[in-house]
Amino acid sequence: MADQTATAVGCAAKDPGASRVTLAHIMSEHDTNLYGTIHGGVVMKLIDDAAAAAAGRHADGPAVTVAVDRMSFLAPVRAGDLLSVDAELERAGRTSMTVAVNVRAERWNASGPTSEVATATLTFVAIDAEGRPRPVPALDLPGLPAA
Repeated sequence: MADQTATAVGCAAKDPGASRVTLAHIMSEHDTNLYGTIHGGVVMKLIDDAAAAAAGRHADGPAVTVAVDRMSFLAPVRAGDLLSVDAELERAGRTSMTVAVNVRAERWNASGPTSEVATATLTFVAIDAEGRPRPVPALDLPGLPAA
């Protein structure tokens, strides 16, 4: 795993909010399994898509998934649910980044409460044009001294 130290030489640290991504998707019957709920793999793809976008925003370029550190399915998702997948950086090392993801569901055609249906933490590495790891900016976390 890449080290935990700060970051690309000459790059200014970035606020976690600068990389925040929300992906929304209406689930359909095509996404269901034999039990009538949405395949976990479909939700996992949405999680990876949102996390990759957040990592790419922070890195200002391509970043690839290295690990799914943690994934929890908290409640079933059904056809007709609107999933909102929120991803944000929680750590930046020299070349790697950790992205936290939360998934909420609500009916697509009704206002009402949302429910948390999944959470995940993924690790990404920024890569250059040749596919080699490259440095990323530090993460500017409130309350911590600047690097």
